[in-house]
Amino acid sequence: MLQELGKQNPHLIRIIQEHQADFLRLLNEPMEGGEGNILGQLAGAMPQAIQVTPEEREAIERLEAMGFDRQIVLEVFFACNKNEELAANYLLDHMHEFED
Repeated sequence: MLQELGKQNPHLIRIIQEHQADFLRLLNEPMEGGEGNILGQLAGAMPQAIQVTPEEREAIERLEAMGFDRQIVLEVFFACNKNEELAANYLLDHMHEFED
């Protein structure tokens, strides 16, 4: 699964690699209101829209205003647990990786 993810989204796989312990903890912890871990929950799930608060939307827009592609901003923002400062730091530290 991670190999395929790495092919489709190398930036996300780098974030996962940098935060392996947190990633593994999230994969293995039971989901609220459900049975099993997140992998079991996702096995048959279809992609769904993620809802954000107005404040989160503004944070995403500010990150985009820094000149980054929306898709990259979204991936990094959610990988950083919606922490705008952490996402901005990651984007700036890795901006050379996002250039075409």
